Amino acid sequence: MFRKIRSNRAPEKTVWMDLRDELAPYLTRIYKSSSSLLRRFPRTIFVCMVISLSYSVLWSFSSRQGHKSKNNSQVSGQKDSSQNLAVINGRLNSISRTAGNLRRTMAIRDKVDSVLNKKKLSGTDSVFLENALLELKQIQQP
Repeated sequence: MFRKIRSNRAPEKTVWMDLRDELAPYLTRIYKSSSSLLRRFPRTIFVCMVISLSYSVLWSFSSRQGHKSKNNSQVSGQKDSSQNLAVINGRLNSISRTAGNLRRTMAIRDKVDSVLNKKKLSGTDSVFLENALLELKQIQQP
């Protein structure tokens, strides 16, 4: 069950080298065919690239525009502007509360790191660490 597996593989040979050796003929063939295609039809390929880029840009703007009009009709039909303000204020309060909790957590972490870097801990250090743990648990609760 715990026998050593012996291999006759050369130590300088890696998986990537084996893959390269195995796939090299296919990759060179793909490279040669694509470069010959690019040399034969450079203008056509360039035009296709420009068309696809412009289509991509236009599609991104048109999809955003359609999405906005859809949301605007839903918002105007369902909610009042005062309700929108209440939702925005609630979200901003949530963000500021989270930022405050993050600041408190970072301050606690700095204090705990400074206490843990001491060579010898006293009883007051143990009490401080327990209180810091309780405060972190309190921060995590919603």
